[in-house]
Amino acid sequence: METKRFIGSDLRRLYDRIRRELGPDAVVIRTRSLMREGAAPLTEILAAAPQGPAALSLESQQTVLHSLLARLEAEPRPLTVGDLEDLAARDALEEAASPPPLAEPGPAPGLDPEWLAELIPGAPALEEPRVAPALQVPSRDSQEAPLPFEWPARPVLEIPPHVRPAPGEHTRQRETRPAMIDDLISAGLSPAAARIVFETASWETGNHRAVAATLEQRRVRYPDEGQTAIITIQGPVGAGKTTALVRMALDCLDAGREALLVAADTAHVGARAQVHAYAEATGITVADAFEPREVARIVARAGRGACVFVDVPAGQWQAPKSCHAPAFNYLALPAQWEARALEAALAPFTTASFAGSVLTFSDLVTDLSPVISATIESRLGIAFLSSGRDVSTGIGIADPLTLASGMFTIRTGETTDGRIAASA
Repeated sequence: METKRFIGSDLRRLYDRIRRELGPDAVVIRTRSLMREGAAPLTEILAAAPQGPAALSLESQQTVLHSLLARLEAEPRPLTVGDLEDLAARDALEEAASPPPLAEPGPAPGLDPEWLAELIPGAPALEEPRVAPALQVPSRDSQEAPLPFEWPARPVLEIPPHVRPAPGEHTRQRETRPAMIDDLISAGLSPAAARIVFETASWETGNHRAVAATLEQRRVRYPDEGQTAIITIQGPVGAGKTTALVRMALDCLDAGREALLVAADTAHVGARAQVHAYAEATGITVADAFEPREVARIVARAGRGACVFVDVPAGQWQAPKSCHAPAFNYLALPAQWEARALEAALAPFTTASFAGSVLTFSDLVTDLSPVISATIESRLGIAFLSSGRDVSTGIGIADPLTLASGMFTIRTGETTDGRIAASA
């Protein structure tokens, strides 16, 4: 009997080929899977056409023999007499170690019925049950008049007079209040930020929840859908505003909205080339603007609902008055800077004109207390997180509770890593 190999990925097609080439009575001798690196496995079928009662070839007999031996080796080993004796000994040990059976329940002693106690001579007499005396209700025919009912006297309420607190009492109250402020300062917040947290969310049970509640109460503005808007990220030199802007534009493009990059940084050498390189790598449309009027023209030519991301020079920047689209300016706060450097760099900015803040380089630090202090003092909410060097990952959304929990020790004894909390 001659065998033939059939290799493919679809069993139905393989069986159709076998039936078509070898007939419907073909004999399948062996089936196995062929693994391939980096691709789906293939199926190999060894089949032969029936040739009556003739004997199989040597190769076919060897294949059948190996298959039978593999099945026999896979079957469990049969039990011997020694195995049966071992099982019987184990059952006997289990029966010996089991607790004795409980006695069957019978009638409780001392609860014989009354008729049985009368028949038994010398039985003690049953005691009459003690019943509480009934309330004596006066009958209608009674001649006695009921006792008059007297209302009890109403107690007089004494209202203490208003006493002014002593001069030292306010001082003692002020001394007991800053316990929460001291904990916030020891966790890394600045005294001004700790005072703001205490005044905003002093009712919270935990310090991390108080910081989170303070950040959540800060308003953050975002562009509405279907609204053409100008979006900028402003900040000091080296704050990572260009990278965060490209991340935000990439997320806007992935969401299905039209995104346009505008290279308008004329103060930084190589800024335009950096924006063009980002646009080429991400596939975002880019345009150059050498003066504010060109920015207004680009916005006017943009489609309805488009987001125009303008890369502006370091410092505070205002959209041109000729542009009718609303501007959403975000302040970049580098997380790896120290508190004094942040305070000096953010002093020239008017924080009231910003729609929110963006924490940059949050993956490079394990302590976010300086940048969170600067955010609380600026009265801005955290809109986005920009971390990592891969721009294609997009920009992250900030979770105030996660950011705040990285600064404190949890009651269970576990602590969270601020860097992991910031980049999560």
